[in-house]
Amino acid sequence: MAIAQNLADFRASVVELNSHITYAHQRYRNNSFKIASNLREFISESAFLRIYIAWETFLETCFVDYLLNEVSVLNNRPAKWVNPIDKEHAQQIIIGNQRHMDWSNPETVRKISSIFFHQGYIFNTSLGSINNDLMDLKTIRNSAAHVSSTTTNKLDGLSTRVLGVPCNNYTAYRLLFSLDPRSTVPNQTVLDRYLQIIDIAAEQIANG
Repeated sequence: MAIAQNLADFRASVVELNSHITYAHQRYRNNSFKIASNLREFISESAFLRIYIAWETFLETCFVDYLLNEVSVLNNRPAKWVNPIDKEHAQQIIIGNQRHMDWSNPETVRKISSIFFHQGYIFNTSLGSINNDLMDLKTIRNSAAHVSSTTTNKLDGLSTRVLGVPCNNYTAYRLLFSLDPRSTVPNQTVLDRYLQIIDIAAEQIANG
């Protein structure tokens, strides 16, 4: 089952990339880090970016597979309004006259899901319920991918809102590995909370 494999691949990627983050945060017995801070941040932010790419890939592959009549993990199929002949054709239909499809924007994905599937199928409801979190994740992704005054200001604003304290000159690393005051799980970082959220969404999408 293609959809089930998509979910398995996504989760395997997250596990592997989390192992890189764990490696970067190894400590000696005296509790000091084994890896220098700049390298630790580089490894961790790079792993985060790869996780984000894995999420985008999961969305795209599931969207395409559902257009090609693949069944969900729970053996469901969506009602759809297009019938592509293969994956390449499905991707061409999705892109249309755009340069590319922005799978990082949940609002864009929900919009096209409502065009191609009856009531947007599971994409509309699943992504809609975590829309704000996904937009926040995109802000962090942009900051990790390219530093500019715009991304810095947006990240500082997001960090202030998430952590509940004034934040200046924050980095993606600093925010991601802060303890999340919104979490009901003890000692859960901002990154771990977001990973929990998108894993639940991925399972919902795979289940159909």
